Amino acid sequence: MIWKFRAVNNRVAKKRYFLYSLAIILLFVIGAIYRLETGTRPGKVVILLAFSIMLVFLYTVIALGRERYYSMDENEIVYRPLKTKISDVEGFEVDEENRLIKLKLRKGGLFSVKTLYFDDIRDLREAEMFLKRWVR
Repeated sequence: MIWKFRAVNNRVAKKRYFLYSLAIILLFVIGAIYRLETGTRPGKVVILLAFSIMLVFLYTVIALGRERYYSMDENEIVYRPLKTKISDVEGFEVDEENRLIKLKLRKGGLFSVKTLYFDDIRDLREAEMFLKRWVR
């Protein structure tokens, strides 16, 4: 089974990207305040801060609009570069309102798929049926 989603169409994924972007912007603001305290010219700091914030917003817009592809078969769930073996999944929770499935893993790794996002409720139901058939 293969499906795609765009983060801009899923409010949980959209919120996650906005929080990451705000955290990065906060780091830039803290760095700018530090640079001002150490005696760097204010004009230079403001220009660098504005440029950095514009780059973060550009990244956020591109990341939200990009299509992402998931695939599932009898052996594994793949969301490049992340992979999770079906045998490592001990259960899952379906959230139809937010169109996502949270996987409960026996042994979670850094590069394992933990959440499946969907644009369409039909894809979510199909993935749920697939997981019910293969997860024991």
